Amino acid sequence: MTALKGGVSDAQNQAILDSLNGPVPAAAQTLAAHLVDTYPRASVLLYGSGISALADATQADVLYDFYVIVPCYRSAFPNGLLRFAARWLPPNVFYCELHDQGQMLRCKYAVLSQAHFAELVGKTTFHSYFWARFAQPCRMVSGPDVGAVAAIVATAIATFLSRAAPLAPAGSDVAGLWQAGLSASYGAELRAEQPGRVQTLLKAYGDWPDRVTDPVLLDMAGRGQRRARALWRLRAVQGGLLSVLRLTKGVFTFEGGVDYIAWKISRHAGFTLPVRAWERRWPLLALPTLSWRYYRLKAKNS
Repeated sequence: MTALKGGVSDAQNQAILDSLNGPVPAAAQTLAAHLVDTYPRASVLLYGSGISALADATQADVLYDFYVIVPCYRSAFPNGLLRFAARWLPPNVFYCELHDQGQMLRCKYAVLSQAHFAELVGKTTFHSYFWARFAQPCRMVSGPDVGAVAAIVATAIATFLSRAAPLAPAGSDVAGLWQAGLSASYGAELRAEQPGRVQTLLKAYGDWPDRVTDPVLLDMAGRGQRRARALWRLRAVQGGLLSVLRLTKGVFTFEGGVDYIAWKISRHAGFTLPVRAWERRWPLLALPTLSWRYYRLKAKNS
């Protein structure tokens, strides 16, 4: 393999570019265009289950997850408090609904500046929240410079694998290394994942792990395992605290959060949970009334 700047081989770089330039559903393209209108000169990255959503699927059942990478926070957030929140407890997360050709398209998106994005996936960032996410395949739906994003994704992969390898048993193959790392990263967050989720992800990723993993890392499997496990336990403690803080922050910064909650409830309960105008303006005060309305409708429809 011929190494490129930053230690990324030609083959690894091509794998990242193939992923970033991969196909995305038409609905995701429509939503991304709307986000670029809101955040000019931004790069819009699609990640999560929305990547595999079929273009002819029922889009009302898909919540797309995006990262919007902006040139700087000042241009993205005129509000100084939002800039402060983005810098000190990233990311700022928002909810968006868009009517298109008789359908309601929905997405949840996080906003990062490009410089902050590069910092958060690097080895100076202790917690796995960002580098574990972007070690996994994502799509660049829109953006001015795919090469710059590819370099940041390559950094995320290198950080993730260097911290995952010691967890894997000695003699592990690439799949074993990724399984150890993904399992640890899920355990470092307050995320409810079904048993077998990691295996399902790895199957869906196809040859991605093999294409982006430096074989040299396999020699690190099992080395310093005790220290690595201690560090991941610390990440789990830190991750619990960060998750609570992000949820608290989201009450104040998650625009459209009440509509998002109502949609999620409606999707799973089988009936529509209406939202009033004042509840959108005062989400904290709205929680008791929404809960009461939900239980009344649930009793009525059961």
